[in-house]
Amino acid sequence: MMKLYFSPGACCMSCHIALVETHTPFELVYVGKNADEKTRHAFLKINPLGAVPAFEFDDGKILTQNIAILEYIADQKPESHLLAKPGSYERADTMRWLSFTASDLHKSIAPLFRLSQISSNESAQNDIKNWSLSNIDKYLSLVDAHLKNKTFLCGEHFTVADCYFYTVYRWTKALSIPVEKYNAINRYEEIISKRPSVVAVHQREEQIKF
Repeated sequence: MMKLYFSPGACCMSCHIALVETHTPFELVYVGKNADEKTRHAFLKINPLGAVPAFEFDDGKILTQNIAILEYIADQKPESHLLAKPGSYERADTMRWLSFTASDLHKSIAPLFRLSQISSNESAQNDIKNWSLSNIDKYLSLVDAHLKNKTFLCGEHFTVADCYFYTVYRWTKALSIPVEKYNAINRYEEIISKRPSVVAVHQREEQIKF
């Protein structure tokens, strides 16, 4: 059976959602900070960077990087509408939002989880925090305007772009970033959070004991 190496709430949750959405059989393998030494050692052989997600195929092949895994999952079940056919505008649009989430929003939020690792200097930490918050506001304001009259990021269907953006947007809660003004995004988040696949993923990740 295929395996998804994960840590709860990290960006790999988007892959978890996509797998459940497409009814793909798979096994979850926890490799977070509380994983035992044997598991962590084995995972570093799979991905020397030690980063999630990593996806292991039945034949032992490994795929890393969130967007690549999401694209693969979606392409196996085109009837799920998680990603449109190759060569279509709709597919390119979904890839655009995936890239935006990964390259812009994700990278702006990530430093806030590691301020003390980046610098021990309090002034430097404040500069980094202010830079991050400024960029986060810029990016979320753009998405909020985009979602004003939309249910999903791309067209009429829930896509892998929604899997990823929803996951990253949830980090604002963990970091206590004020998001009250993003009315369209908050409406969107509420809708996504009630999808059966998303409810199932939250329950599974929260119930696993580490």
